[in-house]
Amino acid sequence: MSGPDGRRWRVNLLLAVLVGIVVAAVGVWAQNESLVGVNYDDGIYALLAKALSDGEGYRVTFLPVDVPGVKYPPLYPMSLVPFWVFSGSQEAALSAMKVANGIYIGVAAGLFVFLLVDLGILVTPLAVVVALIGFVAGSMMLVTSGLLSEPLYLVLLFLTLWLADRPGEKPTYGWLVAVGALAGVVVLTRTVGLALVGAVLLATWLRWGRRSALIAGSAALLVAAPWIVYALFRSGRVPDLLVPGYGSYGRLYLALIADTPVAALDVAVTNVGATLQILGGKLVPEAGATVESFVGAVLIVLAAFGSRRIFRRAPATATYAWLYLVLVALWVFPPFRFVFILFPLLLALAAVGFLALARRAEEKAEARLRTGFRVGFLIAGTAVLVHQAYLEFGAVRARVWDGGQLIKSAAGQELIDWVAENTEGDAVVAFEFDPLIALHTGRRAVPNNYLPVHAWYSRGDPPAESLARLFAGMEVDYVAVRRHVPAATEPIDRLLGAYPGSLELDYVTPGGVLVFKAHLQVLWESGVRGIGDSGR
Repeated sequence: MSGPDGRRWRVNLLLAVLVGIVVAAVGVWAQNESLVGVNYDDGIYALLAKALSDGEGYRVTFLPVDVPGVKYPPLYPMSLVPFWVFSGSQEAALSAMKVANGIYIGVAAGLFVFLLVDLGILVTPLAVVVALIGFVAGSMMLVTSGLLSEPLYLVLLFLTLWLADRPGEKPTYGWLVAVGALAGVVVLTRTVGLALVGAVLLATWLRWGRRSALIAGSAALLVAAPWIVYALFRSGRVPDLLVPGYGSYGRLYLALIADTPVAALDVAVTNVGATLQILGGKLVPEAGATVESFVGAVLIVLAAFGSRRIFRRAPATATYAWLYLVLVALWVFPPFRFVFILFPLLLALAAVGFLALARRAEEKAEARLRTGFRVGFLIAGTAVLVHQAYLEFGAVRARVWDGGQLIKSAAGQELIDWVAENTEGDAVVAFEFDPLIALHTGRRAVPNNYLPVHAWYSRGDPPAESLARLFAGMEVDYVAVRRHVPAATEPIDRLLGAYPGSLELDYVTPGGVLVFKAHLQVLWESGVRGIGDSGR
């Protein structure tokens, strides 16, 4: 590529690389001393990778029963395997994994900039500003500082969107296969990547016809289908009372709507409302639920208008966000992390929509007012971006993600020390963050609570018998609970009320974690049934 276009392409690539370096530096700096496992999923990812590196297969090996890893797509854990293989210690391996996440987020930011400018979605200066605001953000560092799959997902997402929407003549067979296969790989990183497959299929169909979409879709299916089939057929091996933590998303969703299909509508309404409030809260924090939801709705409207403007130029990018939001609305988990990683793209689409509205208003204005309209919109848009940059950079400077992570980590470390010194190697410990205990003590661990679905969507508290069956079936020796967290203590209080003497307080850590000795004989004598062979 030569001439002005070639120089422009090289300049855009250089700026994308510089943004990537800046964001990667922030991502690495964002790492803290919190223990892997305080975010729950991060501990599972690390332990699944360890099981693979030890030749034990894709299994959750720390539970007292044999449970396949059907809830977590395998690509991210597979990417962590080399750290276990080549690091000299567990501490070194986990530290290197967290640094890698910081680098991933930088690569994602660089690809995001290049996507925006190479496809002509935003002019280069505005694309750089939007990327920096979107990625150098407290919410983005929250998912980066933990050992979570979002950063790698974003890398693969933006690469796939760019390939799917790149300008050019009718694509070759090989290119369609490559784009479809890459979309399938994204599904293997996070299940919500199914939204990307839908966007790629729609884009290839509209631009190049049904046959092209069929080729790309077949490639995506060939890549993702083995995992989907594996999860579908192996999910039945997860005991019912472990489904909330370790069962497949499909099985969890079916458990939610088992009583009434109206529950699905409840989930959608709850998640849509939460999404609007989360988005508005990023733009006008602490403004109150009503104002935040309204501002979030305005952002969505602007982003939708922006998607319409770029649809012909970049159909996959224009449609992905909306397919993603549909899946998030149906997901049986609060949408916080899901929305956080979508915010940069929504912000870019909203910028496109805002500029389009500004041009339309200017065109309709009288000639003598056009300059005033232009200046007014420029001031308004600049003010919004400056305000958002102030909020996001301030959150990063304050390291807002440290608070919760380090507090949970300190409490977890005290419990880990006690468990290591006071329990046998084959003890089973129930705790809110069971992967944390398993990863750092080598003990078998299970959840210390039972909710058939997330508390946001539950219709009343589960009976104490459910938790009793979990403890009895897993032959739990010790139960730990954070005393100052009502959501953690309430299930234990219900259990003690229904089965007096089933738990005996053994120790209280300085940070307020209660450790109980479990008396399973009390549960058995009360007629509590187990949940199958515990493997002990």
